[in-house]
Amino acid sequence: MESFDQFSLEGRVPRTDVLIVGGGIGGLSVARVLRERFANLGITLLDKNSGLGRETSHSDHNTNIAHTGCFYPPGTTKALTATEGFRWLRDYHDEKGLNRRDVGKVVAGSVEGDEVLLGKYKLNAIANGQNPDRVKMMRGDELRGEVEPLLSEKVTQGLYLQDAFMFDANGVMQAMEQDLVDAGVDIKTGHEVLDIEAVSEGWLVTTNEGQFIAKHVVNTAGTHVDKIARTVGGARDWKIIPVQGSYLELDEVAGVGPAIYEPTRKPPFLGVHIMPGENDKPFMGPDVFASLARDHYDINPDERPLFKQGIESLEALVGFATRKYPHIFPNADFFLGMLGSKEGRAEVVKHFSKTVFAKDVQRLIDPNKLFIDPDKLRFKKAGIRAQALSLVDGSIMQDMFKEPAKNPHNADSLFITDGMPGSPGFTASVGKARWLVRELAERIAA
Repeated sequence: MESFDQFSLEGRVPRTDVLIVGGGIGGLSVARVLRERFANLGITLLDKNSGLGRETSHSDHNTNIAHTGCFYPPGTTKALTATEGFRWLRDYHDEKGLNRRDVGKVVAGSVEGDEVLLGKYKLNAIANGQNPDRVKMMRGDELRGEVEPLLSEKVTQGLYLQDAFMFDANGVMQAMEQDLVDAGVDIKTGHEVLDIEAVSEGWLVTTNEGQFIAKHVVNTAGTHVDKIARTVGGARDWKIIPVQGSYLELDEVAGVGPAIYEPTRKPPFLGVHIMPGENDKPFMGPDVFASLARDHYDINPDERPLFKQGIESLEALVGFATRKYPHIFPNADFFLGMLGSKEGRAEVVKHFSKTVFAKDVQRLIDPNKLFIDPDKLRFKKAGIRAQALSLVDGSIMQDMFKEPAKNPHNADSLFITDGMPGSPGFTASVGKARWLVRELAERIAA
């Protein structure tokens, strides 16, 4: 197995076997997988923030619901990695004594045609590892009588996934970080990667705090993965579009039991999610809107006038021209296309109108049992979905993919980019990391 000395270039630049860019759940999982297999491998993990997991992986920026695989076609990378990661994440909570909430999930059908989607979701969930005895198609009256009495009469049927759980995102990352520190992984926060250059020894990584030489690099930089990939000539045919999803909390105690979802009828619009809050105040969303930036997670629509938000969104909307493709302004293409659909326009309206937002949620919740008062809706959290967009045809890329970059000076030196860092990134976690570094692990072991 290969191993670098600690320093190179006459001792001026620290040297490592594998350098990981990004310290969210993706980067932590890659470090964990490599350390489990290679006890003596030099591993350095860099993150630009003052601590790990401060962006999409943070509890404040995702729903903390473990995905059962019901939305993913069997055999896809999403399905395979989510199946493996779901089991690992559940067991890791038990191993570390973390707060796992076994709430279950109801995918609620309320419009004509949902029965077809629900039937497909049931088959997906079972094929992707869920216990068949705990995946149930139920009529609306059965759901209201046995699972969630708050469901409205408009919910005529649903898929009940009993083993879905809410995870402790921050607890998981803190425990993983401690595991890695104990295992000798070199974690450096406050290190923003500015440039990466192919050299004869591997990759010269320049940060705001200095340089590193790495034999191999794994790019798990979340919403910034395409920017990092472009430093070495990658991400020529795709781009990350930052899509903001906001959640509102109902300022009223209401014992919502399971997580309640709708079928995903018109991707990338996810429909309504209603999540049980830890303080018995449910939170709900998401809307879909242009993100002001790749890492602006704390944007409260209540505090940002429409004009100002529009001006600040300009850079994110325009994007950058890329090669010969017709999608000269890919971000603008994406969101203008969104405005061209009925569903997309509805999402924009929901973003700025709590009344419309509440009305949309009320389709699934009986107003006589729980009235969603717009005046009691408070901003809870916002996340950013790192949506990968093909620059060849403008389509949304549906499955996970990884992109290698060639080192013209060293054919043995690998650079791997996680091209789709979004959902189900946290659920897939270690399963995804094993898939991402498979070729790298084979190269190291040779």
